[in-house]
Amino acid sequence: MWVIAVPLIVFISVVGPFWVIFHYITVWKRMKAEKQNIPSAESQEHKEALARLKQRAERLEGRIATLESLLDAEVAEWRNRI
Repeated sequence: MWVIAVPLIVFISVVGPFWVIFHYITVWKRMKAEKQNIPSAESQEHKEALARLKQRAERLEGRIATLESLLDAEVAEWRNRI
């Protein structure tokens, strides 16, 4: 049992914390580099794509409202069935 326990304890108490610290340092540096490297044209593309998605969502909301009004006119109790 001590053959497995001693290396495991050493790993958890010495190697593990360094591993976690260096992992998060790497993640932090990667996020910092990505934040600095975003060109304005790319962010403009993201804004345009977001605007298109917003328009599509508004159209879909309109369609749903139309379908609900049609169902209200045709089948009065459809909301109670759900």
